[in-house]
Amino acid sequence: MSQDTPVIIAAVDQSEILEPVVKRARHLADCLNGELIVLHVISGKGSSMVNASYSDMVLGTFDDKELEVEEQIRQVLARRLELIGVEPDCLQLAEGSPAKTVERYLEEHDASMLVVGQPKAMLSSVTTNMAKKAACDVYIVRVS
Repeated sequence: MSQDTPVIIAAVDQSEILEPVVKRARHLADCLNGELIVLHVISGKGSSMVNASYSDMVLGTFDDKELEVEEQIRQVLARRLELIGVEPDCLQLAEGSPAKTVERYLEEHDASMLVVGQPKAMLSSVTTNMAKKAACDVYIVRVS
């Protein structure tokens, strides 16, 4: 993508909020003629980027058990993306502290917007942190 192409990053976990967040991010990316990246952070002992996409796995150093868990997560998320009409090649996995990893990822990809989900009943610390510290606009999808 060119530098003028907006980068919309949907930060997701494995909860039921994934679908509405990705759908809204896809809509925003389409409206802005932008690139969509769906980012899932695997909380782990390390903080290195996994830097892996569905179609082009470029992995960091992990033991076999970590790789197996990562691949299971990738397959589940890829299938959920396919079910809502989103190509799984936009899926990126990263390892580390969710808030810090998303913040770093936004800067590294010069993101124009971060899309996150939040249940109406509460505001999570990750969402609050992103709304305060993100280097780009933050769009919060409220989900019942």
